[in-house]
Amino acid sequence: MILRRRPDSRFSEVAREWDGGTTVLIGGGPSLTDDQVRAVSEKHARGRITCIAVNDAYQLAPWAEICYFADSKWWERHHGRHEFVSFAGQKCSIQDSMTKITDDAVHILRNRDFPRHGYGLSLDPAAIVTGRNGGFQALNLAVLAGSRTAILLGFDGQPGADGKTHWHYGHGRPTHDSAYEEYRNSFASAATAIREAGVRVINCSSRSVIDVFEKMTLEKALCESAAAVA
Repeated sequence: MILRRRPDSRFSEVAREWDGGTTVLIGGGPSLTDDQVRAVSEKHARGRITCIAVNDAYQLAPWAEICYFADSKWWERHHGRHEFVSFAGQKCSIQDSMTKITDDAVHILRNRDFPRHGYGLSLDPAAIVTGRNGGFQALNLAVLAGSRTAILLGFDGQPGADGKTHWHYGHGRPTHDSAYEEYRNSFASAATAIREAGVRVINCSSRSVIDVFEKMTLEKALCESAAAVA
């Protein structure tokens, strides 16, 4: 298992179980499509990739290895839902939310910069950087798990052309421009460190303004990652 509880501690750490593999991170951006999720599901079923579902994406990818969420209020809305209860993978959040999360089945990772929010990248398996957003935290987790390639889906960093902020109904509060700026900055601040760690990040979010990683179609990214493993 990727997430392992530390002895005599409420905190967990990340095991390097995905060493050299490809991990797809499914986020909440409005560019995410059913066809993309279907393509990821097919590769996952054949054992070609691993997957982290960020926030509501566990509903689209109940087969993912991890459901990652950073917000205890999100957990309060979802923890009783059948889809969340029956989610077969591991569930994970961050230290900042642990006082309100009462489910011991949820793994908690330390915030490297607690009680502050930090930027950059953590290479400590027991701690991640918040970047002020769960999508970045999930990427830091994938790096710690040993992924050689991380593919981003639904990581837009901006609203859709129709003004929608998510592929789902959102998180019950508006997303302000400052939040999008922090979202973009979190990836920019860590891009060099991620490359130096030997991790290739491919942004397959079609309308993404996160421009610090290479961009390509999901089909090409999955083919290239498969060829690299072979």
